[in-house]
Amino acid sequence: MSPLEAWTVTVLGMLVVFLGLMLCILFINGFNRVAKHVRWGEGGEHGHAAPVSKTAAHPNAEPVHAAAPPPSVVEPTPEVLAAIAAAIEIEQRLLGSHITQKLTIRRTHG
Repeated sequence: MSPLEAWTVTVLGMLVVFLGLMLCILFINGFNRVAKHVRWGEGGEHGHAAPVSKTAAHPNAEPVHAAAPPPSVVEPTPEVLAAIAAAIEIEQRLLGSHITQKLTIRRTHG
């Protein structure tokens, strides 16, 4: 292949990629413009807030309080830690992270 042919192939390849990216940009912009004119339901339009409820609360109604969040940190039991360690060990051996050792699980019927 001559240098002229190589440069021609290079330039054509770059032009194809550039035009493909431009078409993607035009498609995304066109889809965005169409989507702005589509009614997506109550208050779901782009750039608009959800409609405010027209039902007024009873004047004597008390506000509903959310339940207390659960405790944020729960210490795992030794059994759970052992199960996690075993699962990690099996996964490492099955994926071949230990080059000299591999674990194969075979099921016997009977």
